Amino acid sequence: MLSFDHLVIASKHPGKDQINFTYDNSLKGVEGGDHSLWGTYNELCYFMNDNYIEWLGLKDHKTAENSDNPLIQQFKQTFDQGEFGPFQFALRTSDMDEYINHFNLHNIPYYGPFPGERKRPDGTMLKWRMLFPVSANEPDILLPFLIEWSGKNLPSSFQEINTPRFQKLILRVKDIKTTEKLYETIYKLKPTKDRTAYSLENGQLVLEAGPSSLKAHYTTFSI
Repeated sequence: MLSFDHLVIASKHPGKDQINFTYDNSLKGVEGGDHSLWGTYNELCYFMNDNYIEWLGLKDHKTAENSDNPLIQQFKQTFDQGEFGPFQFALRTSDMDEYINHFNLHNIPYYGPFPGERKRPDGTMLKWRMLFPVSANEPDILLPFLIEWSGKNLPSSFQEINTPRFQKLILRVKDIKTTEKLYETIYKLKPTKDRTAYSLENGQLVLEAGPSSLKAHYTTFSI
């Protein structure tokens, strides 16, 4: 089963935004690092049930513009339009190759997998892979990317993990029936018995009809 891994927030000033958010909600933030291959950097906030919030910022316009990573392309477009806030999220898998086989078998187009890495403040290297499914017929529907970590993605200290727990992610979309079909086909998600949400290992994904928006709900706050 897939897990909610992290919410990606486009930020003009990641450090400032992270500090303001953590202060307002009595949380601890973590310094992220640079993505030298993509021209971006991030600030983070970790939570108990294996997920985090990422404030993604732009460090090198040219490097980001020339990146072939779909997330960076999406971020750069969002950043250039001045649309700051949550714009994407990642679902975690422990077997990305299984999804690659699934995509190939069902003729689901995708980009990747793309390798990623960044150096933590303590000097250790964190590595991962990302996979980006595509819907050629519905390009306006937000499709989360899949991520697979090499080892465990944890902050340097257990004390930097906040106690609030992720509960659900609410994605509002214009065409809910098409989105439901895509999510069930691409990600192999199973609806709850009352069909009001999709079960994730550490919470739920809820699709609602309405103007496009993305919001994560935790036990003590929403963002």
